[in-house]
Amino acid sequence: MRIFNSMRKKIAGVTALGFALTLIPVGIAMADWGPARPTFTWNSPATYVTFNSITDNPQYGDERKFISARDINNPQYSKSVEVQNNEELYVQIYYHNDAASNYNLTATNTRIRFALPHTPATSTYINGHISASNANPADVQDSVDLTGSAPFTVEYEPGSAQIWNNVFRGAPLSDNIVTSSGALIGYSQMDGNVPGCAQYSGYVTIRVRIHMQTPQVSTYTATATASATASATAKASCPNSGATASATASATASATATATSNISQADADQKAQSAAQQQANTNAQAQAQANAEAKAKAEVNCQTTAPPTVTTTSAKPPTPSKPSSLPNTGAGDVFGIFAGASAFGTAGRYLVLRRRRR
Repeated sequence: MRIFNSMRKKIAGVTALGFALTLIPVGIAMADWGPARPTFTWNSPATYVTFNSITDNPQYGDERKFISARDINNPQYSKSVEVQNNEELYVQIYYHNDAASNYNLTATNTRIRFALPHTPATSTYINGHISASNANPADVQDSVDLTGSAPFTVEYEPGSAQIWNNVFRGAPLSDNIVTSSGALIGYSQMDGNVPGCAQYSGYVTIRVRIHMQTPQVSTYTATATASATASATAKASCPNSGATASATASATASATATATSNISQADADQKAQSAAQQQANTNAQAQAQANAEAKAKAEVNCQTTAPPTVTTTSAKPPTPSKPSSLPNTGAGDVFGIFAGASAFGTAGRYLVLRRRRR
C-alpha cells in the first residue's frame, strides 16, 4: 500500500534531514516522491536552490521520481523490481539543482543518501534522499519498490557507490551513502557544491544484494505397524477332464511404514499408520487370493495325461473264409484208415487171449 498521500503534509514542513528520515517507515512498499513542493518546467526553471522539481526534463522526465533500480544484468531501470535470493541490483539516483543558470545559485553541503530496509519483508522499498543546506525543501526523497516470494533484506556492497556527471565517470563515493549522514557529492570535486543548471546534474549509483530468508521447517518422523485380514474366492478348471472347482480362503498379514511431515508429529503418526494399514491390506488380499487359487486347484484333481479314446462299433456275425482247395477223399486215404483199424483190432484180440491163458 502506498502511504505518501497520507504523510505528505507531515513531510512538507520538515527541514532537518534526520527528522525527515524518521517519518518514513521502513518495510511498507512506497514508490512515490515527497515532499509536496512547487514544480517547474524546462523552460521556466526555479529562481532558488531546489532539487528535482522540474516535471518535463527532456532527458529524464519528471525529476521528482528520481530513484530506480535494476538487476545488474538488465540494462533497464525500473520503479518496481521483483527480486530473487542472492540477486545483485544497481540502484541509482538522478540529481539536479533546478535553479536557473543566470541566477548563479550553488547548492552547498549537497548529500545523497540511500535508506535500505533491514526488516525482512516480501514487499519493501529503498528510499533515496537528496539534501542541501540552502535548498528548499532541504531534503527531497523518492522510493523504489522491491517484492519477493519470501521475506528478504537488502545489503549494501561496500565500495560500490559512484558518481557520474560531466567530470566524473564512475568516481567512488563514501560508504556513508547508506548511513544517516549520507555522502557528499559535487561537480568537479566532492565538496558538496552543485551549481544550478542541467550541465551540473548527474547520477549516483550503488550496488546491493538481496538476502531472501529460507523458511525454517520442522520435520517430524513416525513409524507404525498395522495388520489386516482379507478373504478371496477363486475358480480353477482342469483342461483335460473339464472339471471345475471354486474355493474361498482368507489370510492375515502385517506391514510397517515410516512417514515424515512438516506439519506436526500427529500428522506424521497418521501418515505412517495410514501407509502401514494400506500395505497390510494389500499383503493380506494377495495372500488370500493365492490361498484360494491353490485350494481350488487341489479340489479339481486334474489328470496329467489324457484318457484313451474308445471307439464303439455294432456287432456282426463272422464271415467264413473260403478254402483254397477241396479235401482229398480218394482210395489212398480210405486204405490208410482201414489198415489202421485192422491193426488196432488184432492187437486187442491178442491181449484178450493172453489174459485167458493165464
